[in-house]
Amino acid sequence: MSVSRFPFWRVAPGEREGEYILPVMPPATVGPEGAPHVMGGVALAAAVDALELASGQKLLWSNIQFLAPTTHAEELVVSCEQCGGGQSVGQWQAEIRSGGRLTHRISASLGAREPSEQRIFAALPEVPGPGECESLDRDWGAPGTLADQIDLRLAMTDEDRGVQALWSRSQAGFAADSGWLAIVSDFFLGAHPATRGGSSLDDTYRYIQSADDGWVLTVTEFAAFDRGVVHGSARHFAEDGRLLAISSQSGVLPRIARAP
Repeated sequence: MSVSRFPFWRVAPGEREGEYILPVMPPATVGPEGAPHVMGGVALAAAVDALELASGQKLLWSNIQFLAPTTHAEELVVSCEQCGGGQSVGQWQAEIRSGGRLTHRISASLGAREPSEQRIFAALPEVPGPGECESLDRDWGAPGTLADQIDLRLAMTDEDRGVQALWSRSQAGFAADSGWLAIVSDFFLGAHPATRGGSSLDDTYRYIQSADDGWVLTVTEFAAFDRGVVHGSARHFAEDGRLLAISSQSGVLPRIARAP
């Protein structure tokens, strides 16, 4: 196992204002050996990092559209621009390109209305803790890619109801911040046997708060399979019960072989 000790979704400033570069390292990728591509959640995490740097504010909400593949990408170029908002909250948009080709489009809001009082209504469900759950292996790609970076423990699954509870944490001990949680928010298509091998269309990600190094419980609820597409949502909790983020997604289901 090869574990990255550097946050592989962090961007660096580019040559132009509002431009940021993500050098693509193996931990950011999934896919078979010889054909790696940037995992969608990593692209979202890179966009969140770029938008937070460009705005000087923390993320509230984002939506990413997955427009084109990133196979063999050496770097992603993230371009950020503010397109609206007021004194407290800014509305932003971003684009990601690989080799000059548009691969992702992002809308986002960043900022805060202060002073404010936090109230959390969502509660951590009663499921076994990570220490009581067996490790879950996922074949995401070659050694050194994203699968090596994450420890997964299955807490509960009900395929008939379309519900799964999955513990995850960074093997390197990264905090569950806005970037790491963006990656976790894209585990959606792995939460049901019928969706694995599909392709995500989008990821809507609402960030609430961070947690220090530790486990994150993702509770995924599928709402519907319709017209070859799956729709659903997830809530992401810290081990101490705090709600960290909310996400929702649509994805194209794996193709069903036609009868001869």
